[in-house]
Amino acid sequence: MDRYRINFVCNKLPDQKTGLSGFKLGENYEGRAYNGLFEINAKWGSGTESKLISKSLFEEYFELVQENQYVKNSA
Repeated sequence: MDRYRINFVCNKLPDQKTGLSGFKLGENYEGRAYNGLFEINAKWGSGTESKLISKSLFEEYFELVQENQYVKNSA
């Protein structure tokens, strides 16, 4: 498993000037985070170029999703 892998949701549509296109409000996405930077792509794994952005820009448009939010306890 990739320890840098993140899951995140789009909370605000990025401005066109950011170069972050293809994201949809409320959709979940995958990416990577390391050294205070976030590598994201609206179509992760598609072979298209991903963008490396700062934490402040990431937090303006996206929110990290905890992995345990996807897992339901069977107890």
